[in-house]
Amino acid sequence: ARYLWALAKQEPQNQAHYRDIGKILEEAGEYKKARQVYRQGLKLTNDPIFEQLSGSLDFLDQEKTAIPDSEQSLEKGGQIVPAKHHLVTYLSLFSGREGVYARQWVSNTGETGYTPVHEPLTMNVAKNHILGNLTTGVYPIRQDNTVNFIAFDFDLAKFMLKKAISRESLWEKAINKVYSVATRLIDTAAADEIPIFLEESGFKGFHGWIFLETPIPAGVAKKFGETLLNMILPLPPEVNVEIFPKQGSVKRGGLGNLIKLPLGFHKRTGQRGLFVTPGGAPYPDQLNYLENIRPTNRRLIYAFIQRHDSKVKHATPYLSRELPGQLQTDDRTYSVEANNKSVKPAGSFERNQNFSGQVLSEEYDLERDRQFQFLIMKCPVIKAIVERINRESTISKEETLVLIHSVGHLERGPDAVNQLFMRCINADPSLFMKSKLKGNPVSCPKIRARVSHISSAVACNCRFDPEINLYPTPVIHVLSMDKNQENTPLGLTIESMQFQNLLQEYLKLRRQSREIGLLMKKYESQINQVFEQSGIEFLETPTGKLRQQKGVDNNITYTLEI
Repeated sequence: ARYLWALAKQEPQNQAHYRDIGKILEEAGEYKKARQVYRQGLKLTNDPIFEQLSGSLDFLDQEKTAIPDSEQSLEKGGQIVPAKHHLVTYLSLFSGREGVYARQWVSNTGETGYTPVHEPLTMNVAKNHILGNLTTGVYPIRQDNTVNFIAFDFDLAKFMLKKAISRESLWEKAINKVYSVATRLIDTAAADEIPIFLEESGFKGFHGWIFLETPIPAGVAKKFGETLLNMILPLPPEVNVEIFPKQGSVKRGGLGNLIKLPLGFHKRTGQRGLFVTPGGAPYPDQLNYLENIRPTNRRLIYAFIQRHDSKVKHATPYLSRELPGQLQTDDRTYSVEANNKSVKPAGSFERNQNFSGQVLSEEYDLERDRQFQFLIMKCPVIKAIVERINRESTISKEETLVLIHSVGHLERGPDAVNQLFMRCINADPSLFMKSKLKGNPVSCPKIRARVSHISSAVACNCRFDPEINLYPTPVIHVLSMDKNQENTPLGLTIESMQFQNLLQEYLKLRRQSREIGLLMKKYESQINQVFEQSGIEFLETPTGKLRQQKGVDNNITYTLEI
C-alpha cells in the first residue's frame, strides 16, 4: 500500500492507483479508510467509478438498520429497496434446499466463506440480503433431489486471478474473456429456445441463470449443464466454469454446493451482483427485470439433452425405490426393513368392513368429497399416489404415511384414507384411521423426502404466501377453499377424480378402438384377396357364415351371419 501511495503522489490523475489501494484496504476489512481513498480518487480524477465504490462502502459500513416498510421499489445511490411482491418473485425464482440457506463471512485478512444457517430463507432474510445487511447463498438441490434452477458460474481461473488482481488493464482483458465465454453459452442455449439470464457476480466473473417452470431432477439438470458446456469447448485457460447443481443427488442430511444469490453485495469487494444487458451494462431496474423473467419449460430441457447428447437413449424420469431405516413423519416414526417392497399383506377388503373397531360411513363417497377432490386437484404428489392406488391396487409404506398425515387432517379425512386403503391388496389394517388427526399435517419438504420418486416426476412446486405460511403443507390448499364450495357436493365434474378415471378409461378405449380398426382394415384387405382369387361370396366358419358384400361404389364390407 505504501508503494501504491508513492505512485499516487507521482501520478495523482491515475485512477488505477486509488482503486488498487482501496481494494487492499477492503480485503483487510478497513472499509472507512477505503471509502476515504475512493473519495480522494473521485476528487482528483472525477472518475464516476469512485462514486459507486464509495457509495457501496457507505452502505456496508452502516450499522444494521430497521427494514423500511415502503411498498415501492427505490434505486438511489446504488441501493435497492424491494417491495413485498418483489420478494415473493425473488424467493420463487431462487428457492432451493428447504429449511436452510448460507451466509457469507469475511475475515480481517480478506478471506471469505459461507456458513450454513438452518432456518428457512424467508422474505425478511431476502430483504436484508438485497439491502446489504447480510450476504446469502442457496443450496440448489431440494430434499427430493430436484432443482428449481440451473446456474453456471463463469470465473477467472486461480492463476489468472493472482496475476490480474493488481493490474487493471490485465484484469479488464481477463474479465472480457470470461464475458465472451458466458455469451457464447447463452447464444448456444438460445438456439434451442432456452434463455439464460446473466448476472455480474460482484467479484471475478458472472453467473448465468436458467429458471424452470417446474422442478426437474438434479441429475437431469446436471446432465443438461454438462451437455451445453461441452458444446462450447474448448474454454480459454483463463476461464473456469462450474455448473449448479454440482451433484446429481445428495444423501439424506447432505446439502451439496451453494451459489451466492444475486442483488446482494460480495463481502470481499463490496460490489453488488447485478443482472446485465447483452452489452454488459446493468439493467436500470433490477427488481422489475426479475418480475419479467420467463421460466423454461422442463420439456425443453429433456428435449435438449436427447437432441445433443448422443449417450442418451431415453429418459426415465420416474424411478421407484424403497429406502431402509426409519420413516419420520411429523407425528410418528415407523421402521422399514431394507429391500422391503410393501407393508405386510392384509388380503382384500369389503366396503364397510370393521377395522380395529372403525366402521366406514355408508353415505361417504370419496368421489363426492369436495375437500379431498380439491386437494388432489391442487397437490400433484397426492394425486399421483391416488392414481397409482387406482391403477395398481398397491401402496408403499412411504405413500401410506403421506396419505395419513395429509389427507387425515381433512374433515372426512379418515373416511377418505380408509377408502383408499380398501382399494389396496397390501394395506396394513393396523393403520386404518379412527378419527381426524390433530396438530401439524406433514410438510411439503417431508413429503418430497419420503416420496421423492413421485415428487421429482411431477410439478411439485406449489406457491404459498411466504409471509404467512412458513410451514408449507398440501392442507393449506383446502384452507383456501371458499366455504360455499366446501359445502357443495362435487358430483361428476372436471375436477373430480371420478371424471379423471372415466376420462382415462375412455381414452384407453379410443386408443384400443383405433388399433383394432387398423388391424381390421389390414386383415380385410388380405381376406378380400383370397375371396377375389377364389371367386366366392361367402365362407363357412366355426362362428358362422362370413359374407362379402359390394356397395354401389365397389366398397367391400364383410358381415358375419351367426
